[in-house]
Amino acid sequence: MSLKQTIAILISVSFIFATFPAYAQINTSTTSKFTFLDKGERAPFTGALFSVEATAKLLADKEKAIRECELKIKYEKEKLAAKCARDSKLLSGELIIEKKKYNLIVAAQDEEINRLQKIASNSPDYDLLWFSGGVLLGIATSVAIFFAASEIVKK
Repeated sequence: MSLKQTIAILISVSFIFATFPAYAQINTSTTSKFTFLDKGERAPFTGALFSVEATAKLLADKEKAIRECELKIKYEKEKLAAKCARDSKLLSGELIIEKKKYNLIVAAQDEEINRLQKIASNSPDYDLLWFSGGVLLGIATSVAIFFAASEIVKK
């Protein structure tokens, strides 16, 4: 067990024991009736009769149930807060990884674009040569077809 866990447990236990006096007071409504009777005395009102021990047990059980509920609520809240913090850290880590991956992809694409631009700018410009060759080839083909057609007509 780590030092932090030990300190947390000690603080929790001391907090629980420090709050006992606050819960020890009994909240009763003003319409409730309560009296102590000795053996043989007649009850001044209709109701259930409990011994002092039974009354103490009822009150202690009530306090115990309240404490258990509060502790369970505190535990669940802390558990959810820890889960939320864990998930938040996990997602922020994933976000950082995705941003780095994105930046690497963009850098690789920029590098490829620059490489292709250099290749395109370093290659000689043959546009005029291709155009001239196409025109000359077209003229030569037209003249050849014309002579072939005139030879066919002569025969």
